[in-house]
Amino acid sequence: MRPSADSSSPETAAHVSPVGRIHIAARRRGADALAIGSLALHLPHAAASLFVVAVLAYALQSATGIPVYATVAAWLLSGALVFHRPTEAFLAHHVFGHRPPSLVETGQLDPVWRDVTARFGADAATYQLWIAESEELNAEAAAGHIVTVTSAALRLPPDQLAAVLAHELSHHVAGHSWSALLSSWYALPGRLLWRLLRAIHRFTLPHRPTQAREANRRLILLASLAALMLVYLFPWLLLLALTPWLLAAVSRRAELSADRAAALRGFGPQLVAVLQRFITDEEASKPPDPVHRHGRLLPAPSLLSAKPDHHTRLQRLQRQLQQPGH
Repeated sequence: MRPSADSSSPETAAHVSPVGRIHIAARRRGADALAIGSLALHLPHAAASLFVVAVLAYALQSATGIPVYATVAAWLLSGALVFHRPTEAFLAHHVFGHRPPSLVETGQLDPVWRDVTARFGADAATYQLWIAESEELNAEAAAGHIVTVTSAALRLPPDQLAAVLAHELSHHVAGHSWSALLSSWYALPGRLLWRLLRAIHRFTLPHRPTQAREANRRLILLASLAALMLVYLFPWLLLLALTPWLLAAVSRRAELSADRAAALRGFGPQLVAVLQRFITDEEASKPPDPVHRHGRLLPAPSLLSAKPDHHTRLQRLQRQLQQPGH
């Protein structure tokens, strides 16, 4: 919703919603500590990708004469595509397989979405709503402007659908969405090279003679000893080994932060209802004895999981709603 001509300030506009008079800010995008932390934790991956791109740029210069700095600069600037609407629409439609809402779905989503964005002080037209054909009740915030809901989520009651959308908008407002995609984009060349090397290693390993295999084992042993020596000399390198766990922890914290932000805008009870629905669906799909199997405890959720379990989210939300002012 764009600022009106009679706004008291050029930066805001008034909107009346069920929660009262709300001001729409012209700019509602930022980066909280979690978004910045995610970017910082991806710096080693980005540095590795920069090295890969530089090597490829040097090979390209040898073949075509294009300067190395031009290729590297083009790759660095390509991150701006995260906020380029036509590129986002292309990725959403042709890469992820999403589709624009139909006229009926638009009529269903528009009033809900406008109320959600109004409570956040955001402009509804800033974001693009997409539909993912799936029977899984889910939604996702991606890139700089994309919010995707599944066709199953559209069958939720309007207040619960609003809570789901509020959670995703929280990710956008806090910068979680664009920072995650930007981090993944700049880490992509390094990850592709690593996957290529692993594939080559697995493919050639059965065809190597015994002597080559022994040499490979000795090389791995020497590399491990060198890594231990580097860690002993530079203990901070341990952070690189811990990066996957730290990234997962930041991602889980971002989910809880989005729940909290949605609850602060009045969507807490509805989000609780959605989480209870998630838990009910999960328990219905589990074996009859979900806690013990053959007399043994099931393992705890992985520390590498990017999302907290629904019980944790539900408990956090319920505690928040019990606090004064809710």
